[in-house]
Amino acid sequence: MDYSNRTYAFINTSDIGSVDFSQVMETSADMVRKSVDESQFILKWPTAQWPSFITPSGSISPVWQGSYIECTNNLTSSFWTDTDSINI
Repeated sequence: MDYSNRTYAFINTSDIGSVDFSQVMETSADMVRKSVDESQFILKWPTAQWPSFITPSGSISPVWQGSYIECTNNLTSSFWTDTDSINI
């Protein structure tokens, strides 16, 4: 599947109440992926349909935003994946 037409963003969990879930691909606050320490979560949306609540004119400033490949590379870090619980 081609995810090149999507934008991904890491958002501070303190901003989750300001998310309009009708403008992103996640359906609710309960459905977002959170960082290991739960301080951030991930949102995604079609790049051509930028959510109105994301700055500069909106109420949320992402900690990070980028492509699918960049996002998946970031998710391999211990901030997003609890490597202590992985059994090999």
